[in-house]
Amino acid sequence: MHFFRSAFFRRWRVYLFVSLLFTGLTACAHLKEQRTNTDFLPVSVVGMQHMGPDFNVSDFYIDGAAGGNIGRGGGGGSSMCCANLPREWRPGMSVVVRWSVGDWNHENRAEIEAGNYKSVRSGGVYKATVPVEKYDKPGRLYAHFFPGGKVRVLVGAGSPGEEIPYGPHDDPTATVGVRMEALFSKEELEKSRRENDERRKKYGDWR
Repeated sequence: MHFFRSAFFRRWRVYLFVSLLFTGLTACAHLKEQRTNTDFLPVSVVGMQHMGPDFNVSDFYIDGAAGGNIGRGGGGGSSMCCANLPREWRPGMSVVVRWSVGDWNHENRAEIEAGNYKSVRSGGVYKATVPVEKYDKPGRLYAHFFPGGKVRVLVGAGSPGEEIPYGPHDDPTATVGVRMEALFSKEELEKSRRENDERRKKYGDWR
């Protein structure tokens, strides 16, 4: 698709590529570290957006575990693996969520069909420390994104009408994120690089 050659996509793909690499290394190391720890279970990560058809979430992360693009239809996005979730919910549990929003309100359809996505603007990049709402048993980890840079995190609650109504709407109980310049700072990327280099030395290359 022409979208993947656009300036809008190029703006994030360096961060996306590096972060996915670090996420893969980190996830494999964590699984090795926790393979004898039955308190944790690897679960898939899914996102849903409730901002309406003029927006999408181009990518998001929950504690470093990468989620897929959530389209303008709002429903679901791809199921990505993995985040480590305690088998039993604990009071005070929280995760760090990062996400970037695409704003299609000013889209120029003729330009887009010709491969020019300049009319698609950034709707903001956000970061929030979000409480994990109480669950009875571990399941998929769902991030629900709302207007105004807000997010809720639930476990095993992603179907329409289950816990959170499907479709565009606001949620006053959601956590408000802090607007960021980028998904990851240079310092964070460098720290991840150092930590994964250390894990590679300890455990070997995951590939």
